[in-house]
Amino acid sequence: MAMMGILACKMLQDEIIYLIEKNPEIKNVYVVGNGEHIEFTSKLRECQIDFRPIGSISELPDLNKSELNSVSDSVSDSVSDSVSDSSSSLSLVVWQLELGLHELPKRLKVEVYDRISEFSQKVDGILLLYGLCGNVLGNVEDDFKDTCPIVILRDKNGVIADDCIGATLGSRDTYSSLLKSFGGVGTFIFTPMYAATIDEFFEYKKKGSAYKLTDEQIFEMNKFMFEASNYKRVANLDTGLTYTKNVSENIQKFADRYNFEVFDLSGGHQDMFEDCFLKLKQIMEKT
Repeated sequence: MAMMGILACKMLQDEIIYLIEKNPEIKNVYVVGNGEHIEFTSKLRECQIDFRPIGSISELPDLNKSELNSVSDSVSDSVSDSVSDSSSSLSLVVWQLELGLHELPKRLKVEVYDRISEFSQKVDGILLLYGLCGNVLGNVEDDFKDTCPIVILRDKNGVIADDCIGATLGSRDTYSSLLKSFGGVGTFIFTPMYAATIDEFFEYKKKGSAYKLTDEQIFEMNKFMFEASNYKRVANLDTGLTYTKNVSENIQKFADRYNFEVFDLSGGHQDMFEDCFLKLKQIMEKT
C-alpha cells in the first residue's frame, strides 16, 4: 500500500476532506497533531471519516515495512485500524502548517522545506497544498526531485497557483480576469476557511507574531491599510464545499467592522486539487 503525504496550509483543510471523500482508494488517514489539526479532525468526525492521530511523523511506519498498521501503541485511541491489502489502496498522512507563516515568506519557505525533508523519509510522495505564496515555493519540485516526488498546486497549463484563492478558481487566467472585473475597487475574496480564520489572519498580537498590538491598534492599522489600498468590498466565494460553518456570519462581522460591502461570488471548484492529487498518485504508481 502506497503512502501519500499532504503538506498543507490549514486554509485548505476543506479541500483535503473533499479529496478523502472523493477517492475511496484512501483506506487509512493519519493526521499529525501539531495544534493546527483541531478544526480539521472535528470536521473528519462530523463527516464520519475514520482517521488515526499521530503525535509526529516519526510515529509513521517506515516505507520498507509491509504492515501500515504497526504504528506505536501511543496512538491506540485511533478511530480506524483497518488496512487494505489491495495494491491500489492508499494511506494518506495530513500535516497542516501554521497559517501565520504567511507573514514572512522566507520563514514559510524554510518551514515548508524542513517539513518536506522530514516527511520524505516516511511517504512515497507529497502533495503540497500551497501556491507561490510570496514567490518562495516556485522551485520546490525541482529542489526535491532527487528526494521525493512532490506535486505543488498547478493549473491545467502547468502554471503554479498564486495562492489558495487562485487554486479555488482553477487558474491564474481566471483569477486575473476576476480581479480586473473589480475595476480597481479593492475586494477581499473569502473562501469558507478564509472566513473562519479572519481573526487569525488579521491578528498581529498572536503568539510568535512579529507584532504585539492591542485590539484597537490592530483595528486602526488594518483600517489604515485597507483605506490606503482602496479596499471597500468582500466577496463570499462559493467553493461548493460546506464543511465550514457560519461562513456568511463571519464575513458579515468582518465587513461591518470595516464598513465593507458584501456580495456573493460564484466560480469556486476543486478541479485543481483533484488534478494534482491524481497526478501525484500516478507518479507514485510508476515508482
